[in-house]
Amino acid sequence: MTAFPQLLASRFVFAFTLIIATFNATSICAASALAESPMPHTSHTTMVVFTDHRMDDDQWSALVQELQRSEIRLETTARELGGGLEVLRGRDLVTGVSVDQVISVSVIGDCTLLPGPRRVVNGALGWVKRVDGEIQPFIKVSCERIVEMLQGMALGMNRERKNAVMAEAISRVIMHEWIHIATQTASHEKKGVMESQFEVSDLLTDDPIYPRRHVGREKKRSSGF
Repeated sequence: MTAFPQLLASRFVFAFTLIIATFNATSICAASALAESPMPHTSHTTMVVFTDHRMDDDQWSALVQELQRSEIRLETTARELGGGLEVLRGRDLVTGVSVDQVISVSVIGDCTLLPGPRRVVNGALGWVKRVDGEIQPFIKVSCERIVEMLQGMALGMNRERKNAVMAEAISRVIMHEWIHIATQTASHEKKGVMESQFEVSDLLTDDPIYPRRHVGREKKRSSGF
């Protein structure tokens, strides 16, 4: 997957304008609030998630819970993620919030999982950018591509299960990119969350219900950089 961050000062005030005209304007405000000093490895992280499609409250709750569980699970393999994670909705930001580190996540497309045919998914599921050699703390996630990967297994799922599956997949992609940011490296591994390509079983690797018999039979999709 793709990732690059501008690193932050140890403490700073992250200020946003309360009334934001567009999603892009919000992203610009987030960018201007980030400093350029190295990101500490163990300080508390605030993740601000912006969506360009409406996300229902139950979808949002499932995503927040999964992000926080994922951060705890990955602390042992990626020490840079330790220190605690707070997840905020972009629309809920208030002026004058004080934080240690900020990661901005832009979720692109509708995250509602509906049944559909199996499709070949082209393009990265998530990505970041590198500026002057530094991986910036701005993550992009394609919900559209994630839905395309998962829709073939959605038939018969109730609403709660669909939300859980999408939350798990989105969280997996975000964690991949966050590790790129925290470690300041674009390298990948042969297996695990830092694989260069994901299949459905990689997105749902910790899911207690997903059938393990499918592992190894699916097409890998680029997780991103």
